[in-house]
Amino acid sequence: MTDITTTTAGLGEGAMALPQAPTVTDRRVGFSGELDRARNELAEAQRVIAERDAMIAQRDQTLATIRHEQITDGGDFRLTTFWERAGRIADAADFCQEYDRIAEAMNGPRRERDYDVTLRLTIDYDVSARGSDGDEAGDHAIEDFSIDALIEAARNGSLEILETEVYSTEES
Repeated sequence: MTDITTTTAGLGEGAMALPQAPTVTDRRVGFSGELDRARNELAEAQRVIAERDAMIAQRDQTLATIRHEQITDGGDFRLTTFWERAGRIADAADFCQEYDRIAEAMNGPRRERDYDVTLRLTIDYDVSARGSDGDEAGDHAIEDFSIDALIEAARNGSLEILETEVYSTEES
């Protein structure tokens, strides 16, 4: 055992002097505004999410209808899109005859193709010519005829087309 000696001098005697307590500030009032702002932002975000969820549900319903509803209108965009794509694929893969056969059997639209077309036009083109009689003036007019003069007359709007007919067509 050890000997411990204690001295009791000054313990418990007299007034006890404590340092002054720090000033306590209540900061909860400042944070209550932040809390209200955060709650408002949360409510706004929840409202936006609910609106978006409603839009998504509506679009899902529309998609389900589009996917499973029977097409009854020939002008329905799904059907016209199908025929357009099928026509492009047939052109690219050289399945034109098969496409034409199927389209005719199913009352689908006919494929548009490129053609080289020759037209025969009858036009009135007035020109001044000099001669001793009408036949001679006509001969001079034919000799002096130029395509450039005809093009210029077409630009001026002084040509009159009397008759137009398709002379020949050939698929390009």
